[in-house]
Amino acid sequence: MPEFGPRHHAVSVVLITTGVQMAVAMANIVLATIAPAVAQDLGVDPAWVGYQVSLLFGAATLSTVFGGAAVLRWGAGRASQMSVLACALGLMLFALPHLAFIAIGSVAVGAGMGLANPAAAHLLVRYTAPERRNLIFSVKQTGVPLGGVVTALTAPALAVTVGWRWSLAMITAYTLVLFVLGRRYQTAWNSDRDPGRIVTQRPFSGVAMVWREGTLRWISLVALVFSIVQRSLLTFTVIYLVVEGGYGLVEAGVMLSVAQIAGSVSRVAWGWLADRMRSSLAVLTMICVITTASMTALVALDGSWPRPVVYFLFFLLGMGTLGWNGVFHAECARLSPPGMTSLVAGGTTFFVFAGVLLGPALFAAAYQVIGSYSVTFSLMAVVSALSLALLALAVRATRRAAA
Repeated sequence: MPEFGPRHHAVSVVLITTGVQMAVAMANIVLATIAPAVAQDLGVDPAWVGYQVSLLFGAATLSTVFGGAAVLRWGAGRASQMSVLACALGLMLFALPHLAFIAIGSVAVGAGMGLANPAAAHLLVRYTAPERRNLIFSVKQTGVPLGGVVTALTAPALAVTVGWRWSLAMITAYTLVLFVLGRRYQTAWNSDRDPGRIVTQRPFSGVAMVWREGTLRWISLVALVFSIVQRSLLTFTVIYLVVEGGYGLVEAGVMLSVAQIAGSVSRVAWGWLADRMRSSLAVLTMICVITTASMTALVALDGSWPRPVVYFLFFLLGMGTLGWNGVFHAECARLSPPGMTSLVAGGTTFFVFAGVLLGPALFAAAYQVIGSYSVTFSLMAVVSALSLALLALAVRATRRAAA
């Protein structure tokens, strides 16, 4: 393998980790964007996608508790490679004509997701400057909404024109290309691995480490709440717009892509602002206010609204519900003990995935009782507002630690 200088590695790390985030996002959101077409083909209710997403993130939650130790044993580069390969396998299984294969594929994609963030955090802390960490982590996290944009714009269109399985083929091809591109950096990126590390030993050590530190504990609970709202929006927006809003599948996908674009742009902007203000918690509070307000407005949406107003609403939704991840992960990395970044990332990501696991299942269950997507979204606005209290506790814990 060729040797590269530190600057080359820093750029490559940001590009590859962003690409991995994009691949993971595309793999986990694709079925939600084409759920009506898949459900019609399989003869099931589109609401099943809520349970599929919960199964996927259940596997991701389990995977991430081993993720930090896996990175330390195998190396962050190899863990990233395993992440995209697991996603590719899951996508192939999604294409098979039975819900059982979709369930198995969801477990595979979830397993890949659990490795992505600990590996990325390890590489970014190793190769990038601390004073730019909010911005760098936010750039990396733009891969998630960027993947969502590409998927929301292309997957429904492919489903309508040539069949939904071509949407899966497109994303599978991308993950395999990313795997090939990452191979050249494996020697350097895995050079600090610890082959003697036992992956299955004390799997919840990262979670315990997070829970012991006050600020980490409270912002991880904030992330859990944010994840419930974020994943509910991503999973049920297209169905809500088609079933109750009267929009077409492709137009609903475009609206979701507007939120994803806003999420991409705002993640970088929020990261820059957090570095300038030197306060991630203040920025997370701003994000919470925007999320709660825009989610409340979504409840009143109907087909008579002018299109520019609808697109503006989805831009605000993207700024809030999709904009927080980079600032959150950067703050967690800042609070990590030296050499323990991947373990802390695994612990904090456990809370993120737990929220994603709970969100769609709770939303689907609430919808079955209420029978209205709009009313169910109003519950998400209430959930979002609860995070303000958790942020206040995080601020208090930070002040106590500094005293």
